[in-house]
Amino acid sequence: MALKVLFVFFAALVVAGGLFAITRRNMIHALLAVVFTFINIAAIYLLTQAYFLAVVQIVIYAGAIMVLFLFVLMFLNLRTFEQQRQTHTKQRWGAAILAVAVLAEFIFVLAGITFTSAKGGLTPEAIAAQGGQTRVFSDALFNQMLLPFEIASVVLLVAMIGAIILVKKEKAASLTLHEWGEGADSPESTVEEEV
Repeated sequence: MALKVLFVFFAALVVAGGLFAITRRNMIHALLAVVFTFINIAAIYLLTQAYFLAVVQIVIYAGAIMVLFLFVLMFLNLRTFEQQRQTHTKQRWGAAILAVAVLAEFIFVLAGITFTSAKGGLTPEAIAAQGGQTRVFSDALFNQMLLPFEIASVVLLVAMIGAIILVKKEKAASLTLHEWGEGADSPESTVEEEV
């Protein structure tokens, strides 16, 4: 009974952290909410005795991925980003339609799942006989799912390189140099902008 109460508690914290992350205008606050969400997901993994996934969740997602997001945020000019209008009416309607479509797909997939662990599938005894959770997980990831795993890593790499290229183009386009004639004094505001 206590495990169910803790599961519901951490699940509610995950949902609250996710909602907080997508409703903040300040990017740093949103990133902190995402870290909070990842830590609560790791707590759910601990409750379900998926210790390897809990450690991976903390080390990779709450650690490495958040550092990557922070580096991307450092490349961006957040002051101009927060002042700009972020969405338009057409984008909001498109996002609402896509959200309903993804929810319908999720419900359709979840309704078709048959849970076989209680019927002799991956029971704790079967996992222990195969060498433990880490061995079963790594075997499934690197033998059966190797191609999707590699494709996902390449897609993430391409997205990161594309973001860096876009930011560099924006900075290069906004950079203007003033040429001064011989003996001409420059205004103080222009000197501050160039420095």
